[in-house]
Amino acid sequence: LSLIYGVMGVLNFAHGALFAVGAYVVATSLAGQTVGIGGFLLAALVGAVIVGALGFISERAIFSRLYAQGHVINLLASYALMLILDGLIIITFGPGIYQTRPPQELTAPLRVGGVILPSYAVFLIVVGLTVAVALWFMLDKTMLGIRIRAVAHDRITASALGVRTRWVGAGVFAMGTALAGLAGALAAPQLTVAPGLDAVYIIQSFVVVIVGGLGSIWGALAASIGLGLITSFLITYAPGWEAYGMYIAIAVVLLLRPQGLFGRTKLQGA
Repeated sequence: LSLIYGVMGVLNFAHGALFAVGAYVVATSLAGQTVGIGGFLLAALVGAVIVGALGFISERAIFSRLYAQGHVINLLASYALMLILDGLIIITFGPGIYQTRPPQELTAPLRVGGVILPSYAVFLIVVGLTVAVALWFMLDKTMLGIRIRAVAHDRITASALGVRTRWVGAGVFAMGTALAGLAGALAAPQLTVAPGLDAVYIIQSFVVVIVGGLGSIWGALAASIGLGLITSFLITYAPGWEAYGMYIAIAVVLLLRPQGLFGRTKLQGA
């Protein structure tokens, strides 16, 4: 969500629905079976590729025609796309509830000293950090990243200098949506996959990017970790208040630092 906004200036309301598609792909393909980590990751990658393709198609068919129309029109277009995807999810997967299990290798708890940790949760943290570092390396250390940052800084000048801005935009959209699909696919074992899943996820996503700072990759990472810790603390020491933790955090941040913790409006080098 931060990647797409930082480069393309689009707050994508359909992000939650794309997350849900990734979760549905894994939940339906595995059908409640416990498989090895190889089979699970293959299903997750298939989900990410499918969602990335949906993102690429939607950018070429819809958003590429609307960038000059301003944020409001793009926001409405993404909301319409969300409604379409919600309908397609029900048509494709049905109104039923799906559940799946973590890979066999990640079902046993992990003991670190005297602390017992759920191994799948540790796996998700490792994957999340790995993706964040890979994204940072791509944006800051590669020619593709230089082109992406050039488009984020000044689309017209980048085009004049020979950057194929429309394909960079489509690639960024595909990359951002593929990451949403991957997140949904990996989160599926911890979720009840059912219609309406996207509504919960998109609220959490917007809270994270607003607290972290719109367009800041590292801000989104820091905010997601911080909000996760706050939620876990409240679940343990103040049961019943965890639902309010995110909203209290966003209220405090908006009062003290309206631009977010990292305060970027355009994607820049981390």
